[in-house]
Amino acid sequence: MTGTAARHEVLADLCDHLFASLPRSDQRRTGRDYLRGLLTTKGRKSFRNMAVCLGGDATLEQRLHHFVSCSTWEWMPMRRALAEYMAVAAPPAAWVLRPMVVPKEGDSTVGVHRRYVPALGQFLNAQFAVGLWGASPAQPQRAHPVGWRLLLTRDWLDDEAGRARTAIPDGLLPESPVDCAVEAYLAMAGPGTGGAATDPAGRPGVRPLVMAGDADVVRAVHRLRAARVPFAVRADPALPLTVVEAEETGDGAGRQVLTAAESLRRSADPQAAEHRTGRLGPLAAVRVRSPFAHVGADHVPGAHDLLLLGTGADPHRRPEEVWLTNLLDAPATELTGLISLLGAVDDSFARTTDRVGIRDFTGRTFPGWNRHVTLASAAHCVALLAGE
Repeated sequence: MTGTAARHEVLADLCDHLFASLPRSDQRRTGRDYLRGLLTTKGRKSFRNMAVCLGGDATLEQRLHHFVSCSTWEWMPMRRALAEYMAVAAPPAAWVLRPMVVPKEGDSTVGVHRRYVPALGQFLNAQFAVGLWGASPAQPQRAHPVGWRLLLTRDWLDDEAGRARTAIPDGLLPESPVDCAVEAYLAMAGPGTGGAATDPAGRPGVRPLVMAGDADVVRAVHRLRAARVPFAVRADPALPLTVVEAEETGDGAGRQVLTAAESLRRSADPQAAEHRTGRLGPLAAVRVRSPFAHVGADHVPGAHDLLLLGTGADPHRRPEEVWLTNLLDAPATELTGLISLLGAVDDSFARTTDRVGIRDFTGRTFPGWNRHVTLASAAHCVALLAGE
């Protein structure tokens, strides 16, 4: 069953689970209307546009606005309910962290700041957030968001009037983009949060995490190692790494520091066999170590080793992408599947998440933004399960 009938069936079932934490029937009814508005309204998903699409008037517009911007319901229980539902309906093999930039005019909306956006090659006034997605490399690839974290700069957190105006809660600290991403994961799916399940090979444990560390990959690796998370992080080809020699002993003797791209080129050189791990299917691979890792008297050989992966058909050329993973013994099919998930999430965001209005929130407060992106994530999941 597909189309409108499938959407109605999925929506009804998901709403029963999603809104279980809401104590009042009128709240649950408005929540269902909000999801319907996100799924059916053409163009911008403003409160007014959704109310008109649903056949309502100013009263419905006011109810939708109040439900998201002025109500008191907590979004984290709803996000966890969504993740639990999707764990059964579309079990993810891994988690993916994806950044989202929302351009904004002016600077009164919560989190808006001036930042450089590499994809556009320019500075923008924008919100920066990170989404946590469940994803599977199985065909067809499927991905769905379950949680979000908004980056708040020091300027925002030091502005008492701005905090009061946008209802930013006490206790939040300024974060880098990488810390924002890692916290988005730890809050929803980190060890001890209920995110533990099985990995892609069916082994018990925490699902692997895939993310684009790029510029600050050192910080990303450090934090994920500390959290004991299996990961694959995209890195900058210029990142310096310590190549692990085949004959290296546990005291760190004989190490050589190369960029990630140079390390992969050396791995393809027949004259440099001591550096070579070889190829894992379509991936060039070499065992490396973070040059910032501490090696002391109690160091266990191999404890800080990582696998450096390079994508691209020609191992003698600069790789298209480079990745670092602590899944040292994972089969090539698992690693290539994990790496593909960033692209799958990008496609899913463009096809579905943007369409249901993830960036269309017209309010200005921190709680309102969090409630809206939570409901937009649920709308994405309805569309996914209904085959839209």
